[in-house]
Amino acid sequence: MYNCIVCTKERTAKIIRLNMPETGNRIGLQAVSEIQQAIREANEDEEVGAIILTGTGEFFCAGGAIDGFPDGYAMDQRDYSDGTVEFQKALYQSGKPMIAAVNGKAFAGGLTIVEGCDLAVASEEAQFGLSELSHGNFPMIALAVNGKWIPKKRLFEMIYLSEPIDAKTAESWNMVNRVVPKDEVLAEAVRMAEIIGTKSRVAMKVGRQTYYDMVDMPLSSAMVHAKAALLGLLAMEDVIESEHAKRENREPEWIGK
Repeated sequence: MYNCIVCTKERTAKIIRLNMPETGNRIGLQAVSEIQQAIREANEDEEVGAIILTGTGEFFCAGGAIDGFPDGYAMDQRDYSDGTVEFQKALYQSGKPMIAAVNGKAFAGGLTIVEGCDLAVASEEAQFGLSELSHGNFPMIALAVNGKWIPKKRLFEMIYLSEPIDAKTAESWNMVNRVVPKDEVLAEAVRMAEIIGTKSRVAMKVGRQTYYDMVDMPLSSAMVHAKAALLGLLAMEDVIESEHAKRENREPEWIGK
């Protein structure tokens, strides 16, 4: 079914593995389309509590593979840009949490994927970088995505110097949640996904989407939006069930409504 990725399930985790090690798992339009389809399928699977993105081989993802560049048609390059933007939107619009299991190097668009996920576990051997300027280009999509989460001076340090940083540095810059030995990366991501899977799916979905909806809002608008989201959530059966469970000293029975 897929040519660029391999999908598996482990307990409550859907694992999407970039499987193009010969190219450093660079993603072109086909890979972007396949990942988006896999995310849609995971969102429709009631057994899945969280979605994990990882890679095969030395790289998590070495960046993009721009179709039709440099010798192709401008339309191909535009289609690639459109596809990349839609892919980043798909990460934010997922109905379930996204976890990056960074098995190796995450460069250029690969770093942007990591930052587009809610959580990230990195191998001790992982590296992160934005090297486009060394090749006469500039990481435009990274400005939109990474610029929201990485402090300005750190971001421009990565861009201007084009020097990769190691996993511990990325952790200190709040780019990843934790750093573990390479052979424990996926297991740790699955462990996190399993914990997430015990929570109310509807509360998770509403809360996650509310966060991303509010990212660009002024504080006053965000507070209004948050209040409306809270009122909607309080009317849902899972929240009511949770309160009854607390009063009755038992575990809640989630129904996803």
